[in-house]
Amino acid sequence: MLLAGMEKGNAFHVQGKLWYRTPDGDGVDDNPDIADLIGRTELTGVWNVNPNNALSATVRHSLRAQAGGSVKLEWLRKLGDSGFTGNNSGLRFHTQLFTGYGDSLIDYNRRRTVLSVGLSLVDW
Repeated sequence: MLLAGMEKGNAFHVQGKLWYRTPDGDGVDDNPDIADLIGRTELTGVWNVNPNNALSATVRHSLRAQAGGSVKLEWLRKLGDSGFTGNNSGLRFHTQLFTGYGDSLIDYNRRRTVLSVGLSLVDW
C-alpha cells in the first residue's frame, strides 16, 4: 500500500491511497473480481467549512477501463458541549451518502446506494 497526504492548516485535508491485492496462496480465489469492483485506489478530501461543520468526499476506482469503484459524501456537524468544562463534547451528527461497490464486504459485488444518518464520536 502506498499512502500520501496533504494538509493546509485546519481547513483542508487531502489523502490518496494506492494498493495491490495479493493473490491467494492456495491458487483458489473466492473473490477474483474484488479489486475490479471495490478498486485499487482511493482519494479523500475533507473541508472544515467552519468550527462546527466538515464536508468530506471519497472516490475509489479500479484503474481499469471496465471499472467499479464508489463515491462517498459525508457531512459532520458538532453537537453540544460537555457541560462541565464548556468544551466540545466530541459528538457529531453524521450524514453519509454512498454509491457504488464495497459499502460492505458481504455485498462487495452489488452496486448499492445508501444514505446513512447517525452520531459519531470525534476528538473524544
